[in-house]
Amino acid sequence: MVIDPTMLSPTVVLDITLVPKKTEKTADQVPSQPAGANPNMIDAREYSARFAKRAVKEFKKGMAADGTGKKDEAIHHYQKAIAIAPDFYFAHNNLGSDYLSKSDFPAARKEFERVVQLNQSDADGYFNLSNVCMLTGRLPEAQQYLDEGMRRQPDSALGQFLLGSLDLRQKKLPQAETALRHAIQLSPAMAQPRLQLVNLLLQQGRKEDAASVLRDFVSTFPASSFASQAKQLLDRLDASSKPARTVPN
Repeated sequence: MVIDPTMLSPTVVLDITLVPKKTEKTADQVPSQPAGANPNMIDAREYSARFAKRAVKEFKKGMAADGTGKKDEAIHHYQKAIAIAPDFYFAHNNLGSDYLSKSDFPAARKEFERVVQLNQSDADGYFNLSNVCMLTGRLPEAQQYLDEGMRRQPDSALGQFLLGSLDLRQKKLPQAETALRHAIQLSPAMAQPRLQLVNLLLQQGRKEDAASVLRDFVSTFPASSFASQAKQLLDRLDASSKPARTVPN
């Protein structure tokens, strides 16, 4: 709309009608999304119509490599996808995630910044930026990006987890516990909030509560790479809670 500042009342009223995107897929054909995911995000497969087939092909190869833990190979394919289609923000996001897994924080931040430039409505891009800033000790920036993500998707399990983690770093323990428990409620299949909640409870000296969360974690995620450590910690907590036996004279 054109606004003329020379007018006595430089106000222009614009009515906008938003029409939900229609789909012909039946309920059993719609791919399931993790709890907390943005339901309005476009499926990655729909980018076949927007980007060169070669870029989409490289992107899918990257996802396949990620699925088998081959991070370096995945990075190579995402880089090729971006070289072909520089605006392919899904590829930027996945590339940033792989850089983050390798603790290459500057490279990860660069990719996530590109994500939010290309798609400002994508909450995950802001959450990822918040995570990078938190891991590098830039807490004010982490809070700023987290607020942007939560404004776009307040019911995100990832957002609540990051909020709890940030509050924990800032010693806001009651707020942190509320956010972490909310994250668990939003996405029971997400492991990280439970582990972070254990850290919080141990900081408060609430060993019995921490043991309860650990038992829940071990039973829910028996195949997790953290399951063994969780069991060891649980054994130590259980041992410390048992009363000492009296040795007869």
